[in-house]
Amino acid sequence: MGRLGGAEMALVPAEQINRYRENIGTRVKSIMDGFTTGQKTTVVAVALMIIIIAAIFMTYSGQPTYAPLFTNLSASDAASMTAKLTSDHVPFQLANGGSTIMVPANDVASQRLALAQAGLPTQGNVGLSQVNKAGITTSQLAQQTDYLIGLQGELSNTINAINGVTGSQVNIALPANQTFVLNNTNPTGASVLVDMAPGATLSPGEVQAIVHLVASSVPGLSASNVTVADSNGNLLAGPGVTSALGTEDSATQSYDQAEQAKVEAYLTSVLGPNNADVVVNAQLNFNQQSTTTHTLLSAPNGKVNGFCTSTSTSNEKFSGAGAIPGGALGSTVTPTTGTGATNYTKSSGTSTCEAGTQTQSTVASPGQPVNQSVAVLVNSRALPAGVSLATLKAGVINAAHVVAARGDTISFASMPFSTVAANTAAKQAAAAAAASRKAALMNDVKLLMVALVILVVLFLLWRSARKARRASAEQELGINGLLEYPEVPGALVGEPTSQLQTVGGELAGAPSIDMNQFIESQPDEVAATIRSWMREKKAANA
Repeated sequence: MGRLGGAEMALVPAEQINRYRENIGTRVKSIMDGFTTGQKTTVVAVALMIIIIAAIFMTYSGQPTYAPLFTNLSASDAASMTAKLTSDHVPFQLANGGSTIMVPANDVASQRLALAQAGLPTQGNVGLSQVNKAGITTSQLAQQTDYLIGLQGELSNTINAINGVTGSQVNIALPANQTFVLNNTNPTGASVLVDMAPGATLSPGEVQAIVHLVASSVPGLSASNVTVADSNGNLLAGPGVTSALGTEDSATQSYDQAEQAKVEAYLTSVLGPNNADVVVNAQLNFNQQSTTTHTLLSAPNGKVNGFCTSTSTSNEKFSGAGAIPGGALGSTVTPTTGTGATNYTKSSGTSTCEAGTQTQSTVASPGQPVNQSVAVLVNSRALPAGVSLATLKAGVINAAHVVAARGDTISFASMPFSTVAANTAAKQAAAAAAASRKAALMNDVKLLMVALVILVVLFLLWRSARKARRASAEQELGINGLLEYPEVPGALVGEPTSQLQTVGGELAGAPSIDMNQFIESQPDEVAATIRSWMREKKAANA
């Protein structure tokens, strides 16, 4: 009994589902029957348009964002990598003439690992690791060749790590292996070709870094035998190229730019931006100078502060009776002698003294300014009220540290600046802004038009469906003469419902209609019809 009851209860939802499906089919059919041919065409066209728009949106929104996987690839590496990506069913795109491979951004890390495991790209992986692949039967010449190729690859990878360098090639020229030749003086040389990114250049310091990097990595290689050139054919370092010249030029340029920036900052604070042009040309002394100064130290009383290092004293004394013999010098006459007492005393002293001195040695570092010239041109239209050109010039002299004693010069002038470039730039900026606003407005208008079309179509569909439902309900209920019930005899009017004669459980003279089933199958239509009756009755009573 329990199983039977459960089975009977399980049949109820299935019957309701089937009835619900039949009601939906009937309702859809009744709605579509209420449409005219033009309305049906419009519905189909709108449905197709919505499907196409949704498909385009899903297509573009579902496309992945591509990011560079590797750049500056050789043709062989690019071919091998694209073949590997194709076999792995990874979508990719080629850019920059095939030297750049782009894959979905989410797959960049995993694909780099996969390609590295496959030994790609080969150009970037050339290094000393390939020496391990040589077998024990490899000749000495082959081993030396592999070592040379690996060393060149390692140096190239190291140079590529410098900012702005996109690629490099290192060639090392080793002397021939002359084992039985005495006094083998063949020099070792190297050449480096550097490929720079657009707009990037190597500073003199970076060039010297490359030279010393290569020279220190190759035994017996002197820095003077390393040649560095860029992809444009400019010789950056090598025999006959003075490295100090490039360093001096760079230092002079840096000094000029620093002084110019200080003057421009001062004038901008007074005149505003783009109202002054400043040019600074300085001459720097790169000779290392040493100066020694000797100074006498003075005591507090103003006298020279000195001290004695040694002192010696001698005393002589003589005493006796009689006078000292005397006479004319050179005479042959016997000198006369006198009588009486004689006393003789002599004292002398000697002192070695030195004055206090101070010795100071000063070494001037290279790059000190010898003289500089400053040229300033200001916009007379931007000169504030109450500010004179003399005041601005004095400020520029202090900002640039112009020293007339060492030969510094300054040229200061004012005139109205041309506004053609500024007006052109302003017009271009305004035009670009207007174009951007117009494009944004057109996009908004397009979206609004699509939304309005969809709303209008939906409104027409809703209105047509409503009319179709009302017409269907009125037709099934017999409204407006479509389905008329026979009049109930007057004798039956006012009698209880229980006294009405029934035939087979139905009202006598009435059509056989299962009202409960009809109301249950179409509740919306019945409610709409009843509300229509109530409005008509209310209008008639009014």
